[in-house]
Amino acid sequence: MRHRGTTLILILLLFLVSSSLLFADEGMWLYNHFPATLVQQKYGFLPTQAWLDHLRLGSVRFNNGGSGSFVSRNGLAFTNHHVAQVCLAGLSSEQKDLYKTGFYAKAEAEEPKCPDLEPDQLVAIEDVTAQVQGAVKPGMTETQAGQARRAVSAQLES
Repeated sequence: MRHRGTTLILILLLFLVSSSLLFADEGMWLYNHFPATLVQQKYGFLPTQAWLDHLRLGSVRFNNGGSGSFVSRNGLAFTNHHVAQVCLAGLSSEQKDLYKTGFYAKAEAEEPKCPDLEPDQLVAIEDVTAQVQGAVKPGMTETQAGQARRAVSAQLES
């Protein structure tokens, strides 16, 4: 029993030492604050704004939390199998389990549609901080300030 505890401690120490040698790059790179100069210096590639816009417009996020890429101008998207799992189950029958067998569509009209899977495309990024903060007027209580910020946020979202 004592040997197991020593082994566990050694494994834990090895993990901690080895994980401290791993460094993430720069974290999340936003399209509107992309570190192009850093990428050029580090990787020898200078991404242009047109290239970043192409990536942004080619990306899709689904309402169930999944992500993917657009592969056609008509909205056909490529994603992981698990993202479409609920949809495939709903479109399946006892005779044909689309989740297990998949499907092949020869034409766009033959492609099954996922009625509850909603794709979202990020078409623009705008900093609205000043507008939201501007809703707060001197003398407002915290409650009033929160309501004013929420009202402006709701207006911007709509």
